[in-house]
Amino acid sequence: MKNKIAFFILILLLIPGIAVAGSKLGIIEVQRVLETSEPGRQALGQLTLDFEGMREDLEQERSKVEQLRQELQKQSMVLSQEAQQDMEAELRQKMQQFQKKYQSYQIQMQQKEEELSEPIIDLLFEVINNYAVENDFDMILDAQGSGLIYAREGINITGEIIEEVNKAWEAGNN
Repeated sequence: MKNKIAFFILILLLIPGIAVAGSKLGIIEVQRVLETSEPGRQALGQLTLDFEGMREDLEQERSKVEQLRQELQKQSMVLSQEAQQDMEAELRQKMQQFQKKYQSYQIQMQQKEEELSEPIIDLLFEVINNYAVENDFDMILDAQGSGLIYAREGINITGEIIEEVNKAWEAGNN
C-alpha cells in the first residue's frame, strides 16, 4: 500500500517541469479519501474491532505484571533472598512475555491494515485515473505527499474523488 503511494509520488516528483500554462491540474488529499470514504471507514471499523480484543488482552497482561511488581515490592523485606530472586525472575519473564505479545500484535495490526487497505488503494487509483480521463486532467497530485504549499480551492478534487470511490465501492459490493 505505502509502496504504491510512494511510487506514485516519486513519479510525480520526477517530472516537475511538465506543469505548464494551460495544463489542467488537480490535487487530492489521499489520506482524507482513505479516512472518510465508505471503504476507508469500513476498514477502520474492522481494524478498531480487531484491535479492541488485542487491547483488552494486553491490558490484562499488563495488569498481571503490575500486580506481580507490587507484590514483590510489598514482600521484598520479608522474603528470603532466594524467594525474592525467584519472584524477580518471574516478573522479568512476565514482562518479556508482555513485550513479545505487544510486538506480535503490532505486526498483526500492520498486516491487517495492509490487507484491508490494499484493495481500497487499488480502487482509489482506478477511480483517480478514470476521473482524470473523463474530466480531461493533465495531472493530479497528492496534496500531502507532493510538497504542495498552496493551491487554489478549485483544483482540490478530494470531495469528488471520495464520491466516486464510494460509488465504485458500492457498485463492487452489490
